[in-house]
Amino acid sequence: MMKKQIKKTKKLNDNEQYQKDFLQPTGFVSKNGKSVYISEEFHRYISRIVFVIGDGKVTITDYLYNVLKLHFQEFGEEIKTLYNEKDKPIL
Repeated sequence: MMKKQIKKTKKLNDNEQYQKDFLQPTGFVSKNGKSVYISEEFHRYISRIVFVIGDGKVTITDYLYNVLKLHFQEFGEEIKTLYNEKDKPIL
């Protein structure tokens, strides 16, 4: 009888999980998107995060894409519910 092999997966610590979730290249090209304005303070923080932690392999666009992607995954149902509550027909 053959034993079924169980693939062991390493559990990521919080720092590794953060890098996996947010500091990955997306392939999204910012010129194909729309301009968005953020505060100078946030721009400074994000620039430092992607440059230092992202090792120069991640852009601000990648970071913001990943942050928003996770936000919509985490809160998608709540967003849909709130949207549907506001978007009621007149009659």
